[in-house]
Amino acid sequence: MRRFYKEDLSERSTRVDIAGEEFYHLKKVLRLAQGVQVFLFNGKGLELSGKIEEVGKGSASVIIEGSSRGERESPLGFVLLQALLKGDRPEFIIQKATELGIREVCFYNTSRTIPRVSADKEASRQARWKKTAVEAAKQCGRTVLPEINFAPDLKGALKGHDDNLKLLLWEKEGAAGLKDALKGARGKSGISVLVGPEGGLSPGEAAEATGAGFVKAGLGPRILRAETAALAIMSIVQHALGDLG
Repeated sequence: MRRFYKEDLSERSTRVDIAGEEFYHLKKVLRLAQGVQVFLFNGKGLELSGKIEEVGKGSASVIIEGSSRGERESPLGFVLLQALLKGDRPEFIIQKATELGIREVCFYNTSRTIPRVSADKEASRQARWKKTAVEAAKQCGRTVLPEINFAPDLKGALKGHDDNLKLLLWEKEGAAGLKDALKGARGKSGISVLVGPEGGLSPGEAAEATGAGFVKAGLGPRILRAETAALAIMSIVQHALGDLG
């Protein structure tokens, strides 16, 4: 789709310049020219349509013609609390969470978390995560970017979910069936799901989560990778309570 992210786009916009990476995508990848219709969105719910007026060396100008009223946001307020994973797995989770209509992704550290990022590299990591969300939103048609947050520890990730159904994905004994666990969503504002790291949460961390009101729920007899578990729970819950299928 010919969609471009413009953070400062507003309802008063009449002529918009596209530069930087979005311009590169417009000119070098899609090879769009004057007169082609495009859509612009600001990641906060606004999407406008227009036509390319001019393609220059470093930017392209778009004349705004109207607004797009397509509603593509899920009615479910889904928050994914995902232990930070190694490699490019966080980007994979952000991409799929964006496509599946997740409202917020919060990564957090645990005692078994492998990747550690120094303070001087935190800004570049946040920029990379946002870029992943923008690219996924352009592809799937969302007009609202999911919130991408980071909590330095489990305690920080567990805060602020009291209005939601709170589930802890648990691969060991003592977990409720997911179908039964989701019945608790009635009367709740949304759902917050806690997924552990590659090595799983420690017993103490699991106890901390249940002490904060998170209910253990399982995904079946097989042990899934952390990123597979995240993708599975997002898909299942959006199908059961959201707008998938």
